Amino acid sequence: MLRPSGTRTALLLGVLAPPLFVLVFLVDGLIHPAYNPVTDFVSELSRGELGWLQIANFLVFGAALLVFAAGIRWGTRRRAGSVAGPVLFSVMGAGLITAGIFVTDAHTSSVSTLSGTIHILASLPVFVCLIVACFVFARRFRGTLRTYSIASGIAVLILFVATFVIGDSLGITGILQRATIVVGWAWITVLALALRAKEAPSEAHPSLV
Repeated sequence: MLRPSGTRTALLLGVLAPPLFVLVFLVDGLIHPAYNPVTDFVSELSRGELGWLQIANFLVFGAALLVFAAGIRWGTRRRAGSVAGPVLFSVMGAGLITAGIFVTDAHTSSVSTLSGTIHILASLPVFVCLIVACFVFARRFRGTLRTYSIASGIAVLILFVATFVIGDSLGITGILQRATIVVGWAWITVLALALRAKEAPSEAHPSLV
């Protein structure tokens, strides 16, 4: 079991890491040379002279999700999502770290490199696990939080599919993927806030750990 302070710190990473990831790629998308945030994938920010910034963004966020997963597993009360949730977030964290290490190919490239292939294979489980996590944790809550979790899972699924089905033909791949990430990452932050407020033990009640 984690100490109460350790739990709250781990869950705090779930609150802060998603918006930080979004902020970094939004700013980077505006200053990155030869990059178009409307048509290009977020992962393509890992390419070029400023590529290190998005690579670091992947690595930091991935590591934060691994710690967040530990906070859920060993710091919160045993309820729906206590076992499956940490597994899903751990897979997401590992996928993001792998996606950071292996740089993607340009979406306009007709040749697939080993690095680009590994990046894609690592990125897909991130979104699949995110969608599943929305429904897993929906069972943990009642009322607004439950509805929000289900709606977020459905929205991420629709936006993720739309990114690849109609994104290129409409020239808005970047916009659709960003919408997918923002909706999904926002849900992680809300989940982490809810867990910190309702599920995590306090220093005054160590017996709850």
